[in-house]
Amino acid sequence: MSSNTNENAEQHSLLLFKTGGISFACEFSDVLKIEPAVGRRLTPAPGFPAYMPGTVELEGSVAPVIDTSLRFGLGNGITGLRSCFILTRVDLDGAEKAEQFERYDRCAALVDEVSGSDKVDELLPPPAVNAESYSRYLKGVYTKNGETIYVISPHKLIGV
Repeated sequence: MSSNTNENAEQHSLLLFKTGGISFACEFSDVLKIEPAVGRRLTPAPGFPAYMPGTVELEGSVAPVIDTSLRFGLGNGITGLRSCFILTRVDLDGAEKAEQFERYDRCAALVDEVSGSDKVDELLPPPAVNAESYSRYLKGVYTKNGETIYVISPHKLIGV
């Protein structure tokens, strides 16, 4: 891989998951817990965007749910395959902290499946496509066995 990367100073320990048949990853340091979605009650919240179908109680507190398939423009919302929540830490500090999101310190990313883990030494910069693509939620990308894996940034998922 090229030494011209945006995240090459440390090894990245990643949780792998799939949404809409596409492989994504999240830094383990951002993951608080993985919970099954089956049997969990989502509570709709007025005024939430379409990709946030409501809230769920996890870890003794309420977290906003982000349907990753809807957020990434890959599906029609919560149907069938969504099998688990990845409760992630949302780092909101410094210039990235937006007043309307300051109370969110976690979010529950609804995904199709958790598919494993991986360690990589460096990430390539996210592809520059357009404002409508899911690349705006990425911290970087890497390839494994010919497959591109997109590494998300949880605070970008929630809208910061």
